[in-house]
Amino acid sequence: MKDALIRFWRTRAPRERLVLAGAALLVPALGFAYGWLPLQREAAQLRQTLPQLRAQAQQLQQEAQEAARLKARPAANPGTGSPASAVEQRALAMGLRGHIESITPQDAGRVRVVLPQVAFDAWIGWLGELQARDGVRIESARIEAAGVAGTVRVDAVLAGG
Repeated sequence: MKDALIRFWRTRAPRERLVLAGAALLVPALGFAYGWLPLQREAAQLRQTLPQLRAQAQQLQQEAQEAARLKARPAANPGTGSPASAVEQRALAMGLRGHIESITPQDAGRVRVVLPQVAFDAWIGWLGELQARDGVRIESARIEAAGVAGTVRVDAVLAGG
């Protein structure tokens, strides 16, 4: 094998030898520059982002467990009355009755509530109280930003109670 390579080299013209020697140097250099270096950069970047991705995965797992736990938990007072009366009473208790445009019963277990402008934090707090104390849960909602910062327009269907 070595002898055949030496014979091949000696039978080449000086110009061909120069081209072959250049190619012999150029091919590994290109392989290093366009193959090895990008792979090393990617590996370094992946090593850097892996801990963040693991932390995100752990957080998602904890949130999924919390969601399953909350889903399995029964409502505090299921079936203690109509959702419309629970919505009305809780709105009065939390000072949101003035923000409610309409409370429309949909059927025996659902009610539609429209608030044209309410503070988002107050809306979320009110929903939390409705769920915790009256077993009323949100079935669907359309929430849009209102004209004032921090306020929203809410059109929601609540169920339970």
